[in-house]
Amino acid sequence: MQIVIVGGGLVGASAAVAAVRAGHQVTLLERGAAPDAGAASDDWDLRISSVHQTNVAWLEELGVWAQVEPTKFLSYDGLSVTTRDRQTLNFSAQEVAAERLGVMVENDALVRACWQVLRTHDSATLLPETEVKGYGLAQRAITLSDGQTLNYDLLIGADGANSAVAKAAGIGVRGWDYGMRCLLAIAEVEQPLPAATWEVFRAEGPYALLPLGEHLACLIDYRTEEEWRNAATAEVEQKLQATFTDVIGPYKLQKHASFPLRRQRALRYFDPCGVALIGDAAHSIHPLAGQGVNLGFTDVQVLFEQLAKEPLTTALANYERQQVKVNQQMMRAMDAIHWGFRSEHFLPRAAVALGLIAVGQMKPLKQHIIKAAMGWK
Repeated sequence: MQIVIVGGGLVGASAAVAAVRAGHQVTLLERGAAPDAGAASDDWDLRISSVHQTNVAWLEELGVWAQVEPTKFLSYDGLSVTTRDRQTLNFSAQEVAAERLGVMVENDALVRACWQVLRTHDSATLLPETEVKGYGLAQRAITLSDGQTLNYDLLIGADGANSAVAKAAGIGVRGWDYGMRCLLAIAEVEQPLPAATWEVFRAEGPYALLPLGEHLACLIDYRTEEEWRNAATAEVEQKLQATFTDVIGPYKLQKHASFPLRRQRALRYFDPCGVALIGDAAHSIHPLAGQGVNLGFTDVQVLFEQLAKEPLTTALANYERQQVKVNQQMMRAMDAIHWGFRSEHFLPRAAVALGLIAVGQMKPLKQHIIKAAMGWK
């Protein structure tokens, strides 16, 4: 099968690797420069993903994980959640006899690894700095910015929440803004950090820490759109110091940036003209549980599982049926956490408190939640 993938980021590049491993001819289009074109920076980029253990194993099977720079990922074995009423619940990999819950990895390092693997396959054509200028979906052909025409059997849109592929296929979206921004900051920490991530909820929004090394962390702070959008560096530093110093001790801020939070889903995941949407092109989710890229990787796995055993149209319909259900369940769960953990009202807060007590006291339930967070079925 001839497959064209628009979008060479994490999900698109991993889909390209999965496609060539399945025996397909693949062309990967990326509007930016090739992720592996220049030397990798020694410093961590702000774009970081928490990849759960099942997807790490999948990336290992694809041959991608072995190419990831070892200094750009860290395994973590613990996770904790604290409510705004200061009730804390801890989760550990040891509770399900596992070595780790997952891995914190720099997005750039993981994308670079995917592209490096693709360069070893003759069946993969990589076209960086290339855009689609015209879609002929009825003819299953696209025209590129250099005038070239590509024919395909399957066109995969992995081009993000503002997907041009979705628009060309007439696939609408539904969603809303949360009215908040997520600020990310890389910090050098004086005191050693455990290999565990944590999140604390409060009225103005949660804050969290992702460990990147014994003395390196990604600090995360959610606040209103107005509070973070135009904040000067001095203001950011002051607010982060007030939030994190009592917890992690002295630290030095390296870099920071923020992005708005939006929930969005495509109304369809495929078109009978041989089009499929994956990753953020199909669904954008609240990042508070770090499930966005994991859902995207699962999209890829389910899509190619279906393509391996069904005719194209049937495979695409099955993919949509399965992933719409899974992804919308996760989106609703994130909404419930977002609103429930921040609520000013007694009933939602009481429900959260009782729920955490139940999870803490019921070992099978807690183990089930840990396994789900690891992607185990």
